[in-house]
Amino acid sequence: MPSEATPLVRAEHTEEGVAEIIIARPAVRNALNEPTALALNEALATVAADPQVRCVILSGEGSAFCAGADLAEFEKASTQPASERLATLFLPALRSMMTMEKPVIAAVSGAAAGMGVSYVLASDMVVMGRSAYLKLAFINIGLIPDGGACWHLVRKLGHAQAFEMAALATPIDAERCVALGLANRAVEDDQVLAEARALAQALVAQSPQALGSTKRAMRQAANLSLEDTLTLEGALQDECKATDDFHARVAAFRHRRRN
Repeated sequence: MPSEATPLVRAEHTEEGVAEIIIARPAVRNALNEPTALALNEALATVAADPQVRCVILSGEGSAFCAGADLAEFEKASTQPASERLATLFLPALRSMMTMEKPVIAAVSGAAAGMGVSYVLASDMVVMGRSAYLKLAFINIGLIPDGGACWHLVRKLGHAQAFEMAALATPIDAERCVALGLANRAVEDDQVLAEARALAQALVAQSPQALGSTKRAMRQAANLSLEDTLTLEGALQDECKATDDFHARVAAFRHRRRN
């Protein structure tokens, strides 16, 4: 097991504008005990507030992305209501991922199970290794999917597919995740991080204002009427057009057209 001096979650700035957050408990497939969950909350809140960070990659060290909550610790805390543990340990990270106005890419190697699936679903883009899979294992221990998994899956898959995935704890492999719209890419296992980094570099080349506003519009559109979405799009478009970046990009586009 890691020593106290070994970080349970690492934050690495690998390229200009890109931060990588790595869950680092490989001996237990990156299962989340309390210190790890709190460290992940802090790491994501930090990059969300950092203006130098324009894209985030979330991954797990070793052979798995994240096996979910550490069941050994979960049992020890069985007298505490599950809702309280969720609110303290897991929801802050998920909210940071969904509300920060910078894209989050999940780089999934091996298993993403339980709460690990919720982190994948909260991401904006997902790259999976061909041997990777998602598994909502909650029902195997008498629990329901949480961390927003029910909300995401019903919207992405519809009731029947979402219910089957949860009620039978059916593992969903990478190729099927892409087909279902749960992932963007299925690549060779040794290319997961490389592909995620390539996507991150493509994203940071875009206008930061437009990228953040696009994420905000799409996140909110799931809960808005068409009319409210049209209003939101107009307001965000006004904000984008008021930036120096917009004017510089339009000028560059015109210059390319003339040449």
